[in-house]
Amino acid sequence: MESDGLTSVFGSAGLIICLILTAVIIILSIHMHRMSKMILKKDRRMERQKGDIEKRDAAIKNLQTSIALSQIKPHFLYNSLNSIYVLCGKDLSKGRQAISDLSDYLRINIGSIDSKNPIPFEKEMEHVKKYLALEELRFPDEFTVSILTPVTDFTLPALTIQPIVENAVRHGVVPKGEGGIILITTRETRTHIVVSVNDNGPGYDPTLVLEPEKDPGKHVGIKNVQERLQRMCGGELEIHSTIGYGTEVIIRIPKENKKEKHDSSHAKHVKHEMHEKHADK
Repeated sequence: MESDGLTSVFGSAGLIICLILTAVIIILSIHMHRMSKMILKKDRRMERQKGDIEKRDAAIKNLQTSIALSQIKPHFLYNSLNSIYVLCGKDLSKGRQAISDLSDYLRINIGSIDSKNPIPFEKEMEHVKKYLALEELRFPDEFTVSILTPVTDFTLPALTIQPIVENAVRHGVVPKGEGGIILITTRETRTHIVVSVNDNGPGYDPTLVLEPEKDPGKHVGIKNVQERLQRMCGGELEIHSTIGYGTEVIIRIPKENKKEKHDSSHAKHVKHEMHEKHADK
């Protein structure tokens, strides 16, 4: 009877994984179809705008941003699904939570394609936490994460912090083995919001990240993050890394970005109050 029960658990886990994998394939297929239509549509539009080089270059940049945001790495999906499969055989409750985390991770990635404007920092951190939950499942007890973010009232481009944290995991704490630490912090100066991601990994040459042609494919999208920060909110990205000691990635966002968000919210509030007063009359 005990053997039958174990077989049933593994059979259920296998069915769950198959369903998840099927759903992922369907979602990615739909997404790639959408991207193909977008590319074709933008290509036709660019052909009609040959006389305006600046507009065409802007359209190409926007298309590159959409493609970069839509990248969901197959190896990460495979490893996560494999970890969930094993976990379902040990603890179905934790397995269900891991499935939920993976589902949310995929949903946010795909949803970011439509985020042409900066998003709230809290929303970006939700995505970071889903990603970290999946990586902690794959590498249990190998690293710890501390999040100290007293400053949260600002916006930034979608998928800004997550790729930086992914690099801290892949090239920092995982190669280190046990005892890895990732620290995510926010603070503000008189003129800027400052976000930092630190790890105590082996360190690396920052030029390999900010000049990806020197080592293509190794570091995940940091150059793209730097370009989107500059283009979408006038932000800056710096990397300080020392071989044998670790890495710190610093993002600086001008406070004008935060002020614009506040002014827009205030204007909407005032407009709503005026509308209510007019209705009362």
